[in-house]
Amino acid sequence: MKRVITGLMLGLFVLFFVFFTSDSVFTIILAGILGYSLFELFKIKARRSIFVWMIFVMIFINLSLIHPIVNSSGRSFFFTALLISVFTDIFALISGKVLGKRFIYPSISPNKTLEGTLFGLMIPSFLFIFSGYLFIEFDILGSEVFSEFLVISQLIDSFGYLISFFIILISSLASISGDLLASKAKRLMGIKDFGNLLPGHGGVLDRIDSHIICIPIFFIFYSLI
Repeated sequence: MKRVITGLMLGLFVLFFVFFTSDSVFTIILAGILGYSLFELFKIKARRSIFVWMIFVMIFINLSLIHPIVNSSGRSFFFTALLISVFTDIFALISGKVLGKRFIYPSISPNKTLEGTLFGLMIPSFLFIFSGYLFIEFDILGSEVFSEFLVISQLIDSFGYLISFFIILISSLASISGDLLASKAKRLMGIKDFGNLLPGHGGVLDRIDSHIICIPIFFIFYSLI
């Protein structure tokens, strides 16, 4: 129950933080989240493997993206990347529990299955492209309103439906990679979580680990629009 309540509160916070704060407040909060993640990473007294340093580099790459994210269209990109990562995690978890039989990384992430991973990659990619199709072709709620919150329609306009599908698929794969990277680092450090700030979720870095690779990868494609 703590995990559910904390998750709902985080969701509302993110929505407010992304779309209803000034540029200065947005910058301070995002830099604070990433900075606190670095603090969590290095306050742990354990051997720092190459995987820890890879997380360190990815956090700094995300810090470097704050400036291009600050404008309104950049915030839509940021929100889209977050949703890709969140939906990948949700559908991988549900699919793994319902259909999962083959564990692919038992030594790193015991609950990750091949079936969950595949559905976690495919379902969000399909849903985003299908929703983009509905909003563009049938103007549901107005394609302009849709574009205010997500950049899927811009992707489709620039790259077409098929390439946009693979862009989201690659971003979803990056999200899973971030989660596995953090899991591997924690295994080698002998810890379960990076912190305990968020009840039921661990630390801040535990909550954003799947985003730290997804956001830069998605940004590469977004910058080509």
